[in-house]
Amino acid sequence: MTRLPKAAAAAEARHNRLLGHRLALLRSARGLRLAEVAESVGVGLQLIQRYESGEMAVPFGRLVRLAEALDVPLATLLGEAFDGAGRGGEETAAVLQIARIAGRLPLAKRAALAAMARELGRP
Repeated sequence: MTRLPKAAAAAEARHNRLLGHRLALLRSARGLRLAEVAESVGVGLQLIQRYESGEMAVPFGRLVRLAEALDVPLATLLGEAFDGAGRGGEETAAVLQIARIAGRLPLAKRAALAAMARELGRP
C-alpha cells in the first residue's frame, strides 16, 4: 500500500472532518441520536462517532445509507466537503450548537428559528 504525500494526506483529513461536521450537523438538526442513525445504517454507534469526528473516512456505500438515514440527498452530504469552502473550528462549533438546539425544538419553534436565521442572514 502506498502512502499519500503529506499535502494530500492533510487534504484528505480535512475533507473527512468537513464531511463529519456536516453529518453531525444534519443529524442534530433532525433531532436524531447517534444510536438511531447507527441502527438505521446498520453499524455501531462508535463508528458513526468516528465518522462525525472525521477520524475515519466514510466508504461510499455507507455514505449513501447515511444520506438515506438523514433523509437528505447525497449531494447535501458532500457539499462543502469537496468544494473547498469549509468553515473554521469556532464557526462549526457554533453551527453545531444551534443545530442541536433546533433539533430538540417542536416543529413550530423550529420553523420560527429558521425564519429568524434567514432574516439575520440578509445583508
